[in-house]
Amino acid sequence: MERSKKKKILILFLILIPTLFIIAVIVMGVPPTFNAPTLEFPIVEEGNIRELRAYAIPDWNGPGTHHTGIDLVINESASIIAPFDGTIVLITEFKNTYGEDDNILFNIRIRINWGWYIDLSFEPNYPGDDNIKNAQQRQAIQVTWLQRVDKGDPIGTLLYDNNGSHLHYKLGTGFTDKCPYEYSSDVAKLIFDAIPVNKDYDICLNP
Repeated sequence: MERSKKKKILILFLILIPTLFIIAVIVMGVPPTFNAPTLEFPIVEEGNIRELRAYAIPDWNGPGTHHTGIDLVINESASIIAPFDGTIVLITEFKNTYGEDDNILFNIRIRINWGWYIDLSFEPNYPGDDNIKNAQQRQAIQVTWLQRVDKGDPIGTLLYDNNGSHLHYKLGTGFTDKCPYEYSSDVAKLIFDAIPVNKDYDICLNP
């Protein structure tokens, strides 16, 4: 009798979780589609980009890992915009445990639809314990949770501090990541193509 009760609870739990997920994304305004996006370039001031670091560089955060996005390294503060229409579903901060100074990453996730999302990680490269500068970057982010954004809408200003200041630009689907360049518009690809690539990698490597 006890085993039967546990089985029913488990079945109910397995039904409830996806149901709650579906309700949540509908409430957030995320369309129930799975179409891949065509992305525009995420930085307004193209001339403020010094170089890019390629997608899928191997062993990025240790053996067996790869670089999950494209790093757009700036030489001046830059305006970040939405590369596609979507809903802001996450605004998070966390320390880069692989960096020398535990710098803070300010991550904005834009959910495009049920299948795809964009991560825009602001990395001004301030030391994690520099509360004043990190507060300035926090205040320079212009969006709020559950806000709908259209392609080209302002997300915030990525502040420049040193040669490590960059935007980590990630495209995700399901439980994996994809190279944003491959899903970019022809205009966005032209902008990418004009940026020097660190270590002469191709922009998109195979993970």
